[in-house]
Amino acid sequence: MIVLVVNSGSSSIKYKLLDMAAGESLAGGIVERVGTQDAVLTHWVLGGGQKTRHRPVADHSVGIEMMLQVLTSSFGPLDDLSQVDAVGHRVLHAADKYSGSVRVTEEVIEALRLASDLAPLHNPPNLAGIRACQKAMPDRPHVCVFDNALHHTLPREVYTYALPYEYYEKHGIRRYGFHGIAFRSAFERAEAIIGAPIDTMKVVTLMMGSGNTANAYDHGRSVEVSTGLTPQEGLVQSTRAGDLDAAIVPHLMQREGLGPAQVTEMLNKRSGWLGISGISADLRDVIEAAHRGHDRAQLALDIHARRARKYVGAYAAAMGGIDILIFAGSVGQKAPSVRAAICEGLQFMGLSLEPELNRCTQQEGLLSSPDSPCPIVVVSVDEELVIARDTVAVVEGTVC
Repeated sequence: MIVLVVNSGSSSIKYKLLDMAAGESLAGGIVERVGTQDAVLTHWVLGGGQKTRHRPVADHSVGIEMMLQVLTSSFGPLDDLSQVDAVGHRVLHAADKYSGSVRVTEEVIEALRLASDLAPLHNPPNLAGIRACQKAMPDRPHVCVFDNALHHTLPREVYTYALPYEYYEKHGIRRYGFHGIAFRSAFERAEAIIGAPIDTMKVVTLMMGSGNTANAYDHGRSVEVSTGLTPQEGLVQSTRAGDLDAAIVPHLMQREGLGPAQVTEMLNKRSGWLGISGISADLRDVIEAAHRGHDRAQLALDIHARRARKYVGAYAAAMGGIDILIFAGSVGQKAPSVRAAICEGLQFMGLSLEPELNRCTQQEGLLSSPDSPCPIVVVSVDEELVIARDTVAVVEGTVC
């Protein structure tokens, strides 16, 4: 089965074409700056290199059209769209409506629309991508794979906020959690590295890139997750503040004269390690500045590591122990100094990082010392493969 995976974001469209029978990624790419006159498409083909195109992309439908044109161009690899057997869409969530991946129907579309108030930055572009792909390929099955589905096993006392309960009943205000697709991929890769089933363990995973989520996974169930109603809560992120005293928000609104949109923009776009350091939203730049002695850059790194370390300890306490710690995401993979800072002082929990392994490993592998009773691993994540597998399962009528 040939599956096209589409991740339609607020200003970008990521995609990958997979041949599931052959186990190959045939092509993929990204359309960036959707909604502008200077959008860029970067497209690659298996064994055929990479090409870039610049042109105006007014909206997601134009971006999807651009993506499908290049997939069926001489740079291919498709002759026409009839070769696509199914389309899998990465979708943030539909509140608590669906606990697994589902075929797109009008009922599903309506659930996504109703959940747009809870995910205004994600669900509308997700919907736009689905509609555009349906228009181009109306006779192909389309499948929604939800980023929060893994966390439908959260206990009630975990997903309920200590607010007047009527807000949960009326508006769906609760913890949803995110990065679920990436966690599923991380678990699979960790199993391959340690040679033991993750579903028999107490697992803490730190998914760290520009957006960060911590997760506690206890014997096959997600039982804690750091992100909440939105991806804002939890760990310090590239431009998101993460956990903070809620009273700060009205205080700043009053003192700085900020409206709701302005304070939301500040919390999501100007905070995190960018806001602390004043350097960059790219952690590589912050690390480099810290090495040069930049005080606020070092402060950003210290805050980021301490917050992550607290989550590891808290989640181990919540589960009554920890059997494995997993690092994933671009920062988790490529920043050994960040991993070392997070693991510092966790030896009492059985987490002992081997310095040389940690320094040399940036893709996948075991990072813990031989005498560490709890393995520490770093893994690569392939969300598109998880989405493609779920798409196949839904189309073929098996449970995913």
